[in-house]
Amino acid sequence: MFVTENVYQSSGISGTRLAGANIFLLIDNGLTLVDTGLRGRSVHIVKEVKRLGYKPSDIGRIILTHHHSDHIGSLAELKNATGAKVMAHPADAPYIDGTLPQPGPARPKWLARMLSPFSSMWATVPAEVDRLLNDGDELPLLGGTKILHTPGYTTGSICLLIPQEKLVIVGDLLAHRFRLSLPSRLFTVDMEQEAKSIRKLAGLHFGVMAFGHGKPILRDAHQEVVHFVEKLEKKRRVS
Repeated sequence: MFVTENVYQSSGISGTRLAGANIFLLIDNGLTLVDTGLRGRSVHIVKEVKRLGYKPSDIGRIILTHHHSDHIGSLAELKNATGAKVMAHPADAPYIDGTLPQPGPARPKWLARMLSPFSSMWATVPAEVDRLLNDGDELPLLGGTKILHTPGYTTGSICLLIPQEKLVIVGDLLAHRFRLSLPSRLFTVDMEQEAKSIRKLAGLHFGVMAFGHGKPILRDAHQEVVHFVEKLEKKRRVS
């Protein structure tokens, strides 16, 4: 589906045997891919690109919202197939290029230790990161796409704010399966930072919000985030 005129979303279930993350194609003098889904999804993504009337080589950039395997599983295959430049935040880049292994569940500590022998389940094929993206960086894409560093879920999680499209792509900062919700606590490295990053998002201007998991909010998305932050603050005061 097109979430805006120039941003196409492919849902996580299509083309995979398991549910994975949504991916996005930003269309502007070629294509920019945001996230790559689980391992094995590259064939489906290439088919989607062709169905939209483009060639794989039209993908010039791959932007990664964070390093988890359901978002970067097909990265290495797609980088090889397209020649695209890979972009990510410096804090997550070591997990993408293989300098550090994928950490798996972050909490609770006892579960992380118990699952460590099964790390091959979330391992990914390393791929070089060609450009590091920091908070406030702006890409010459769709009239200017701003990078927002939103740590919490991972240390290097980012969102993409595209004012021309009135859109923000939030990765796993928030989820939207039936309603707005926090991401999985199991994989969130810092819940306090997570809440701070959501408050940062509430201070911006946008109408449409797209997620790594779940359907987009196509109108009044900013107001929904403001209400969500109010609920978080109320819970924090009560506790």
